[in-house]
Amino acid sequence: MEAIEELWKKIVSDIKNDDSNGKKPYVTILKSVKTARIEKDELVLEVGSKFELEAIKNYFNDKISDSLKKYAPELTFRLIVNAPVKKEVIPEQQVFPSMVKEEPVKQDNSTQIKQPAKGLRNDSMFNSKYTFDSFVVGESNRYAYTVCQNVSKYPGTRNPVFVYGGVGLGKTHLIQAIGQDFLKENPKSKIAYLSSETFTNEFINSLKDKKTNAFRDKYRKIDLLLIDDVQFFKGKEQTQEEFFHTFNDLYESKKQIVLTSDTHPNKLQGLEERLASRFGMGVIVDIQPPDLELRTAILKKYASQSLVSVSDEVIMYIAQGINSNIRALEGAFNSVLAFAGIMNKPVNKDLVDQVLKDIIRENVGGKISISWIQKRVAEFYEITEEELTGKRRSQNLVLPRQVAMRMCQVFTDASLNQIGEKFGGRDHTTVMHSCEKINNMIKNDKAFENEFERLKRFISSN
Repeated sequence: MEAIEELWKKIVSDIKNDDSNGKKPYVTILKSVKTARIEKDELVLEVGSKFELEAIKNYFNDKISDSLKKYAPELTFRLIVNAPVKKEVIPEQQVFPSMVKEEPVKQDNSTQIKQPAKGLRNDSMFNSKYTFDSFVVGESNRYAYTVCQNVSKYPGTRNPVFVYGGVGLGKTHLIQAIGQDFLKENPKSKIAYLSSETFTNEFINSLKDKKTNAFRDKYRKIDLLLIDDVQFFKGKEQTQEEFFHTFNDLYESKKQIVLTSDTHPNKLQGLEERLASRFGMGVIVDIQPPDLELRTAILKKYASQSLVSVSDEVIMYIAQGINSNIRALEGAFNSVLAFAGIMNKPVNKDLVDQVLKDIIRENVGGKISISWIQKRVAEFYEITEEELTGKRRSQNLVLPRQVAMRMCQVFTDASLNQIGEKFGGRDHTTVMHSCEKINNMIKNDKAFENEFERLKRFISSN
């Protein structure tokens, strides 16, 4: 193996010293290669991802072959992907006791309380980057951020806290920030942070092993309970029953409970009514998709952390084109930086187009189409686009239809006739009446005004 490693070092050295490589930004990607073995006259090289494999194959295939002929002409080479197993975003929960024992307790099933090893901090269940300081605040998430920050400082005063929103908007970031902030103020506290799926699996194991009492002790004697994705309790009747009693015990003991979900507690399907009502009895906060200003601020923070020079023009261009959620925004930005490094190219609009051509939306630059508005309004009100533009006049369809017409006025330059044509061939007077009605509702109904503003952000940010 030592000889193989030495061979690879010589090949990398040849590539680094090749004048045609310019400033040679490729060293980083080459460092990801692990020499594995020689197999049937082949030098088998391992990389950690398909992205790395394709990059090395595209830009270094010939160079590796040429160097290999020089040092080991009898060999060819082959690249393979040997990616490490990815850990779940939310690891299997550990409930940590207030004091660390000298020796860890021996475990034989998932219902026992897991003791951290000597010297291990009991905040190791959290991702250290998910803090309040690293959370970028904008209009779409300011209220959720403020509530969660207060909860960590004054636990039990607002109970439960229910945070809901779409995928990749920051729910997990906030719930972990609560846990980490809480630990700073209460370092000896017991905290449980887990997904609803983990809770369910542990409960099933406790039934199987006849150790439900240990399971109950584990989760009913803690100071802070953080549960991600409670929508996955759907249809699990026994688990819901158990969680109902766990919830009650903690609530009555004034212990803080924080829950996240992809939807409002009143809209959770397959959940017992008594459990859903408890989810909604405290403070309910939603996180909306990030607007353009927030996406821009997030990208600027990413650029600052990456130590890469990215112009405001390019940041704005990416922010306008990648606007489904924060996770997608981060992934797109990282892809651009990786490609720029491998290709030794500056980060500009042409490079962004090359890397993100299948992701950038057609309405980059703020152009939002009527069809896009119809799609988003239908999603917001949980109806179909056919119902939105159809002839039926039931109350649950008329208001969304009128709102959609008004949104077309807000976001597009379309005439009343053009808008009406897109809504089942309605005439301009119908559109005008609808827009006037919505304007009056906004003036006279504060709750509706807030709903209208949330929908505007929903349309413009995704």
